[in-house]
Formats: sequence, structure tokens, C-alpha cells
Amino acid sequence: MAQNAAKLNHASVFNVRFRQMKFGRSANGGFTLVELVIVLAVMAILFAIALPAFTDFTNSSRRTSAITLLVGDLNQARAEAIKRNRRALVCVRNAGGTACGTGADWQNGWLVCADEDSDNDCAAADIINRRPALDSRLTLVGSAAVIRFNASGSAVAESLTLGGTWAGATPRIITVAATGRVSSQ
Repeated sequence: MAQNAAKLNHASVFNVRFRQMKFGRSANGGFTLVELVIVLAVMAILFAIALPAFTDFTNSSRRTSAITLLVGDLNQARAEAIKRNRRALVCVRNAGGTACGTGADWQNGWLVCADEDSDNDCAAADIINRRPALDSRLTLVGSAAVIRFNASGSAVAESLTLGGTWAGATPRIITVAATGRVSSQ
């Protein structure tokens, strides 16, 4: 029995010393300063590699979201024109967001409305959708300030170009064909 106790005592001392040598720590745990610095250096390198890819991803997501929203609104205007048997408009928003604006810069947002009185403008009661300004990193320029859909769903052919202000941004073109079909490239 005394031999077993001596072996057990020797084994526990050996086990503590082996853990200290193997992991470079004391038996009560923790990390050394060198280990923490190495982990922080590896994390900084990984972050530096991942940041540009993440930035590209967020910019691409913003652009895709804006395209989806605009194409959806153009299709909604076409459907409203057919449904109401009246002309529908998608137009540049004025500064107050209450009526159609002027110019071909769609950066400040747009309106979707039914043109009940055929005056090529959106009356407050005719507005179906009011879209806010785009993110400052996006640019949207059209060939006209107003895109009109007739009661048959046809339209005057127009195009809008959505771009970005970041390096390497490729412009995307949203086209409204004379048939009223909306597509993006």
C-alpha cells in the first residue's frame, strides 16, 4: 500500500511538471503575453485580407438592392397602367418628394404614380410609391426625368444607368423597351 501511495504521489508530481513543460503555463491556466501577441497578429492579418472583400460585397449588395427596387417599381407602374387603363409614371422626385422633379439625375429618389389627369405629373393623391434618395455611393442617371407607361403597358423606350463611386464599380443599365418590358444588364 505504501508503494502504491509513493507511485501515486510520484505520478501526480510528474503530471504537473509535464503539463508545465508541454504547454508553457502553470498548472492553474492562463496565456502568456507572447501567445496573446501572436494571436492578435494573426487576427490583424486576417482582418486586413478580409476587409477589401467585405467592402466589395457591401457595395455590390447596395447596387443589387437598388436595381431590384427600381425594376420592381417600373414593373409596378406598368401593371398599374394596365389595371387602371390610364397612363402611369415613374419620375424623378422633387426636393420635397411630393411631385415629379426635373432633370435626368435620379439620385434623389423617384415616384411611382398614376397619371389620372394626363398632365405628366404626379398629384399627391395619385402617388403609389415614394422612394427616398439612393445611398451616396450610388449614382443613377436616366435618359429622361419621366418614364411613361400607357394603358396598354407600352412605353417610350428609356434607359437608366446605375453606377457606383467606388473604384472598379461597373455600371448597370436598366432598360424600358417600347413594349414596356423592363430589363437590367
